[in-house]
Amino acid sequence: MSAARTRASRWDAVLNGTRSTGLFVFGVLFDITCVMNVPGGADFVRGDEPTAQITARGGLVAFLALVCWVTVFFRARFPLATAVAGGVLLLVGTSYALALVASFHVLLRWPRRRALTWAVTIGAVAIYVLREVFGGWGTALVWLLSRDTARDDPAWAISSVVIAALSLGLLAVVVAYRRARVDASLSRQRATQLHQRADELDEQLARQAERERIARDLHDGLGHRLSSMALAAGAFESQAAAAPVDPALTEWAQLVRRQAHAALEEVRDVVGGLRDEVTDVRPSARASLRQTAQLLADLRATGHATNAYVVVESIERLDPLHDSAAFRVVQELLTNVMKHAPGAPVEVFVDAAPERGIRVRISNPLVPVSFPAPGGRHGLEGIRGRAASIGGTAWIGPHQGQFLADVSLPWE
Repeated sequence: MSAARTRASRWDAVLNGTRSTGLFVFGVLFDITCVMNVPGGADFVRGDEPTAQITARGGLVAFLALVCWVTVFFRARFPLATAVAGGVLLLVGTSYALALVASFHVLLRWPRRRALTWAVTIGAVAIYVLREVFGGWGTALVWLLSRDTARDDPAWAISSVVIAALSLGLLAVVVAYRRARVDASLSRQRATQLHQRADELDEQLARQAERERIARDLHDGLGHRLSSMALAAGAFESQAAAAPVDPALTEWAQLVRRQAHAALEEVRDVVGGLRDEVTDVRPSARASLRQTAQLLADLRATGHATNAYVVVESIERLDPLHDSAAFRVVQELLTNVMKHAPGAPVEVFVDAAPERGIRVRISNPLVPVSFPAPGGRHGLEGIRGRAASIGGTAWIGPHQGQFLADVSLPWE
């Protein structure tokens, strides 16, 4: 689209330059011809072959016309400069052609001053015509049509008035046509904007409907299963506590119950966020680096020897979105350890501070697993995507016999 717009703008520039050049050439030739209108601008020789020769004064007037018509190249950006140049030629007496060109662009540039512009234009043209009718000006038309300079016939005066009226009428038609085109273009732009807005609203409604469907599925499906699992884990914990056989069994039952309750609460948070009217799902209040200690406790409860270094400074100043993202990164990496390296020792390093940013580094030995947990590496890809979405980086993979995850996130 940008290349197409560039080509279109270049083509428009070429067309504008061509129109300006044509207008300049025509205007200069026309006003040089109209030098004969100025008293003393030309010497008329009658005879078998009547001729008109431009005098020294006429040469100066012709040069002035050339200079004034240069402003036609800047008529759109500086219409007042063109208006001044057109007024000079009108007062000198060559023609009011450049003044009409300037009036056209002034009317387009400042439509609210339309009445003033028309009053000045009509008044200036009227002065020009009255000077032709009652003064010694306006010889060019008489000479070109009759090879004479006498203006005794009233038809010449009527011709000046008619030409002025037609010129002003043509100016009015051109201005109206241009304004109609501009209004039509603005109407098309407004219609396009309304269509785009309607499409955006349709898309938002579709997204909201999809989010509602996902929320219902999570609440009715996953929520029900987690509730059942939490109830079963609670019953299992009660039975294990009533008839203790193995203390570790009771601890496992407690862990399963806590995890089931935590998962159920997170599902409720996600469902509430999906049903919210805002565009983006709000981060869960429970998804915070403040809960890192609970994650480590759950990890140790599953039999992992954990060496942890966790430093979190000024957590109240951390943006909730970045806080939630950092917690999810730690949570997913520890879950990955429990799934793919059960019982393996874990090194956990979490450092978060305004001046240092957020750094999460977790490693565990590469160990063979007899019964690998199901998974499609979507969690690790999700970590990379989550880090990239907030301007962070993530390196995850085997390194010197260890499975290493090193994630850096900005502090916002």
